[in-house]
Amino acid sequence: MSKLDRTAGVRAGSEPRRSAPLTESGSRGRLEALVRQKEAVARLSINALSQPGAGIDGLLGEVCQTVAETLGVRYCKVLELVPDKDHLLLRAGVGWRPGYVGRATVGTNLQSQAGYTLISNGPIVVRDLRQELRFRGAQVLHDHGVVSGASVAIRVGEHFYGVLSVHTESPRTFTKNDVLFLEDVADLLGAVLERYEDERESTAAAVREAERAEVAERRFEFLQGANAVLSASTPDYAMTLENTARLAVPTLADWCFVDVVESGGRIHRLAVGYSDPQELELAQALGHHYPLDPNAPHGTPRVLKSGRPEIIPEVDDAVLRSIARNEAHLDLLRRLEPRSYMCVPLRLRRRPFGAIGLVLTHPARRYGAPDLQLAEGLAHCASLAIDNALGNRHDERAMRELLRRSGTDGALVPYKVDPDAPELTRRQREVLRLMADGKPAREISAHLHLSEATVRNHIRSVKHALGARSQLEAIAQARKLGVLPR
Repeated sequence: MSKLDRTAGVRAGSEPRRSAPLTESGSRGRLEALVRQKEAVARLSINALSQPGAGIDGLLGEVCQTVAETLGVRYCKVLELVPDKDHLLLRAGVGWRPGYVGRATVGTNLQSQAGYTLISNGPIVVRDLRQELRFRGAQVLHDHGVVSGASVAIRVGEHFYGVLSVHTESPRTFTKNDVLFLEDVADLLGAVLERYEDERESTAAAVREAERAEVAERRFEFLQGANAVLSASTPDYAMTLENTARLAVPTLADWCFVDVVESGGRIHRLAVGYSDPQELELAQALGHHYPLDPNAPHGTPRVLKSGRPEIIPEVDDAVLRSIARNEAHLDLLRRLEPRSYMCVPLRLRRRPFGAIGLVLTHPARRYGAPDLQLAEGLAHCASLAIDNALGNRHDERAMRELLRRSGTDGALVPYKVDPDAPELTRRQREVLRLMADGKPAREISAHLHLSEATVRNHIRSVKHALGARSQLEAIAQARKLGVLPR
């Protein structure tokens, strides 16, 4: 059923709208009035289509002015139903005293003529408001001495937008044609408002998409820059992790710490980064005076045990109490004012050997899933940098020590690179290792934070360098030449 059919007739259940028959002696005057009404609707329609930039306020103002002039009434108004409220706002109108439009409200349901209109499934005509028994007269009408009036509902899609009303200060009988005119204007308003809503939603969706794209680009640039910085770090893995903590602040966190497993399983806080230098001493004191409890319910101990990241979007006092060992410890945690927190594992040869913790202290910021993905990307860059640095200088003792701390037996299969093996770039070696792990280009792309097209280019380059026609042949040749361990 169309919108016009739904609102047809002066009462619900009446026949579709049609103008009253012109059989009286005053038919010429009625015909002229009807023509004026049709012309007014047509003019409003054309203006709404030809001036889309006028905005809702401009449209509503023009509607009220046109309706008042066409029907010869002093007062016309559009009332907007306020969502989740029990009143309607006088959004636009003509004839009302200063201070009413944009501020005055009327009640819903039986508290006003407009409210009654919304629950009546049809237009409401009032001959004398002073004698009305169906509903209460709104104060705004009494303030202006209103006697007669007519009102129709404005629908936008399947919901009510509000009410279009006209009023007079002296008794008046609004004809069927008058009411049909109001309904036609209300239908037009509903259609235009629906279009505005669609356009506003489309614009908002485009803005959200642009913002998401911008955020994604910033995150990609951050990881790209972090990867470059960490890859250029010295072979000293401790320095690499200190650089990681500095990179995380303030882009990812207000406070960052990096923990690693030491001999005997003790967890050592290797690096701390803080956006506020005055708070840095507090953060450092936390790790110095309160070494991590291996059985702590949150943080590095939990991440090292599970091998999975942890995120607490809202850090409340209960979380702090579960971590604190005593009141002094709790007081120190509170002074650091953590608001949101996440911790991601650092892995070497797929085994966790430490963790990066990130904390937000700003009240307006909270961590979510995209932030966790970015933190995991940073941890991956740090782990790769350490793996490559130790591997490039063939420091198996340092590598074995890190692996031993992470819970492995420290066994490394020594292998020797064939002198005839091709020179591969660091990125090509990363891609080759992931190929050997059975990862397709799409997963390698996500793992290394590269585009899939870039990964495929690296795969082609690796195959060409190894003289292979397929990925399997490239992996086999790499193992034969010692580029990959057998």
